Amino acid sequence: MTVFWLDTDLVRERLRAVVERLADDPNVLRVILFGSFAEGRAVPGSDLDVMIVLTHDERPFLERIPAYLTYFSGIGIGVDLFPYSVGELANPLARRAMETGTLLFSR
Repeated sequence: MTVFWLDTDLVRERLRAVVERLADDPNVLRVILFGSFAEGRAVPGSDLDVMIVLTHDERPFLERIPAYLTYFSGIGIGVDLFPYSVGELANPLARRAMETGTLLFSR
């Protein structure tokens, strides 16, 4: 299937609803949107790049993704999700997201 049109307003509205649900999780400290969508360069076929900062999570990084990805079901666009704990924020990708991204939620 070829996508010819991307309704960015609808995606942002759905993303706001996801962020509201994530805010109910006391382990979630911050939600940051980065990449093409945050920079206003999204085109049909683009996905969302989202970093979630967690107080802690003992699971390996890749095992955290499915648990938090469920929040994004029904958003209507692909999501690359990066759930980092506070202790992992020195990771180059996490630093880039914090430096260039848009803060959607913080506690």
